[in-house]
Amino acid sequence: MKKLMYGIALLAIAGCSSYSEIARWDKPVPTNDGDVPVASFVTQNFSYQLLGFIPLCTGLPWTSGNGDICDEFNVEMFADRATVNNNMVSLKHALNRVGSHRVTQLRTCEKDDSDWSLFIVNRHEVRTSCLILKDK
Repeated sequence: MKKLMYGIALLAIAGCSSYSEIARWDKPVPTNDGDVPVASFVTQNFSYQLLGFIPLCTGLPWTSGNGDICDEFNVEMFADRATVNNNMVSLKHALNRVGSHRVTQLRTCEKDDSDWSLFIVNRHEVRTSCLILKDK
């Protein structure tokens, strides 16, 4: 039991995280329909579940901060916040930071992986990316 608790604590410190970044473009290239992107955005959130359904830890969505990168260690224990809705909350914060609410090429994918732990701990990843267009 002691080893299991140590393993859970190690997951919370090493593997459970959320990452968000705005990459601003100095020389934007117009898209096929003539719109001008001003930045790209990517957010990625992970959560871990014991046996695939008991939440162990999760990264939190990016909702505050003045920079273009969320580099804070935001982790919540015994919860699962790796969802598409929480990635949309991070996207909304990024759009407020850039000052435009137009996006294109919005992509979201979810991925589960448990074979790395012999199917004891499942890692759930939700990744969202898009181009932020210049406001009209």
